[in-house]
Amino acid sequence: VSVSQLPNAGVDGDITLCAIDAVLALYGELGGSPDATGTWTAPGGSAHSGTFDPAFDPAGTYTYTVTGAAPCPSDASIVTVAVETPPNAGSNGALSLCSSSAVEDLFAALNGTPDAGGTWSAPGGGSSDGSLDPSIAQAGSYVYTVNGTTPCPSATAQIDVTITAAVDAGSDGAILLCSASPAIDLFAYLNGTPDPSGTWTAPGGGAVTSAFDPATGTPGTYVYTVVGTAPCPNASAAVLVNVTSNPDAGLPGDVTLCVSDAPFPFLDLLGGAPDDGGAWVSPGGVAHTGTFDRS
Repeated sequence: VSVSQLPNAGVDGDITLCAIDAVLALYGELGGSPDATGTWTAPGGSAHSGTFDPAFDPAGTYTYTVTGAAPCPSDASIVTVAVETPPNAGSNGALSLCSSSAVEDLFAALNGTPDAGGTWSAPGGGSSDGSLDPSIAQAGSYVYTVNGTTPCPSATAQIDVTITAAVDAGSDGAILLCSASPAIDLFAYLNGTPDPSGTWTAPGGGAVTSAFDPATGTPGTYVYTVVGTAPCPNASAAVLVNVTSNPDAGLPGDVTLCVSDAPFPFLDLLGGAPDDGGAWVSPGGVAHTGTFDRS
């Protein structure tokens, strides 16, 4: 009597892997005490090495077979392999914004092909809805996290945000001056809270200082410009200057008349270059026509 040893393929096993896990020896997932002399077949029946690579091998049932010596039959066990797809948070990105820029969607600034549905955290760990308003937001790293399904870990990527303060040229103003008025500082007639570091441009386009002398200056629109630091644009505001001429009543005059002389206008006796349109007052403060008629 001769007795052949019954083959032992162990006990069925199962495992769930993440597609980014390291390669795995399926033999170690069998239960019991399987013989080491067996062979593996992949789902579909093709031969397999028994070393499973989650990044390339298909999920499914892998069969381990130990061939029996006659008259013993062969023995087989299976390892059922499930593979979870890892989450994708994309790759890191960066945003350089001006405090006056429009609201930004942080998700759109991620590189790669991130999964939707993740969550954002602000610098310092606070929560964020993924919408960034540069006028009120904090600069720093905003982290996007997509939770993984076990055994896959969560994935993260971040957007590094820098925010540059916008410059302020104030808002438009206007002033009406007399040509005899003293010189003024145009900066004082800008509205708002303009930065003091700007420059002025005259109505013709030339550079000027903020000092305006009504006696010699050119009326018109004077533009104040503050240069912004990239990515912030320049800012500008204007002061509209109107100048009214100082009235000129001419210079005093005098005349000696004969009672028989013809009527004549007083305006002819004034010196200088008096403006038209003035009004006359006679001795005693009574309004007068301005034409003297002794008769």
